[in-house]
Amino acid sequence: MNKEQKQLLKQLAELGDVILVREDGRRIKLNDNAEISLNTQLDAVLYFMQHLDSGMLKLILEDHFTYQDYDKVTFLKKLSYVFDEFRDIGNTYLNVFEGKCNSNACGNLNCIGFSFVGNKTNHFMDLIFQTKENKVSDIYECYDFLNENDNILKKGKISIDSLELPF
Repeated sequence: MNKEQKQLLKQLAELGDVILVREDGRRIKLNDNAEISLNTQLDAVLYFMQHLDSGMLKLILEDHFTYQDYDKVTFLKKLSYVFDEFRDIGNTYLNVFEGKCNSNACGNLNCIGFSFVGNKTNHFMDLIFQTKENKVSDIYECYDFLNENDNILKKGKISIDSLELPF
């Protein structure tokens, strides 16, 4: 990106949210300075999930919380299998789209979450994120998820809690 393009992105970012769509299709949310914004732990978790990086998630997720009712180590092992599955079918990163739980049945109605959609195959996983005191305190799958943008192409759900995983 040249200096003029970066300046234009900075000016656009001052007007509101800017999503940079790279040549390879990667979507990156930028802050007011046209830089990748990782101001909170949630920002960092979303960023490293988008980049299929369970190693960095291991460093930033809290040890004392459970994620989808698993201890951190077990959850990250399961998530790394999911990341491998995304890669094995041809994805190199995941696009992130905000949404919320749409289920009246589970008690999480309207809880905020994100769809992670493969950049090549549009396979996806829908996750709810809970935070406490600016820390991600839980991450779990949602089976009735509604995205803010209803034009997102999603096909082939990939699940963290698959019976095929060795746990």
